[in-house]
Amino acid sequence: MTREVRNALLVFVGAVLVLIVADGTVLHYVRPGMAPLVALAGVVVIGLALLDVARDLRRRPEPADDDGHEHGSGRSAWLLLVPALVVLLAAPPSLGSDAVDLAGSRTVAVGRAPEEPLPPGDAPAIPVVDLVARAAASPDGGALAGREVTLTGFVVPARDGRGTDLARLVISCCAADASPVRVHLDDARSLVGPPGVGGDRWVDARVRLVPGTATRGTGFVPTVTVLDAVEVREPSPAYEY
Repeated sequence: MTREVRNALLVFVGAVLVLIVADGTVLHYVRPGMAPLVALAGVVVIGLALLDVARDLRRRPEPADDDGHEHGSGRSAWLLLVPALVVLLAAPPSLGSDAVDLAGSRTVAVGRAPEEPLPPGDAPAIPVVDLVARAAASPDGGALAGREVTLTGFVVPARDGRGTDLARLVISCCAADASPVRVHLDDARSLVGPPGVGGDRWVDARVRLVPGTATRGTGFVPTVTVLDAVEVREPSPAYEY
């Protein structure tokens, strides 16, 4: 690989990093707070390549070997093209029900229960992981007792195969560490229907917690009574944090 080709490759890879941040595709892979770092990495890669180009223009070209190529340039550098082209031409979607299925019967992600009260208003929107953490921390439901809230998630079969759950994926830094969080929908078939075919079915569901259902025996999957539900488009970002 010649120096010119190597620098062109670096510019291309850096441009792809900047592009996926600009169009929001980066949120399929990392949390929003890391997007500026991805963009910065792309700018740095482009800058290094352009700096090398400028340095080559200022100095006389070094003699090439007999076949007109430089020694010491590894073919492995071409592997940089693979992820860049995949992201650019066929960007993988956000993780969804397939990742939940792979988790199997593993206990859902349960974080520390928020200390602040629920947002005011009638059926405020809260993260699924927020409801699960609050339900697991307080057998009587705590701040959720008697309250209606709105959850956004995708529909998946219940872990025991009976009924339907509403799920989200929680990430700490990137999609590689995604863990499922889910709630069981109490007799929600007539409201939200079965899981989608050919893609995740996202819904906004107005629910009320059934106290005492988020236990170790249920894998900390609380049961909620669905009062209303409507199908929606996948939110961006699709993950919770």
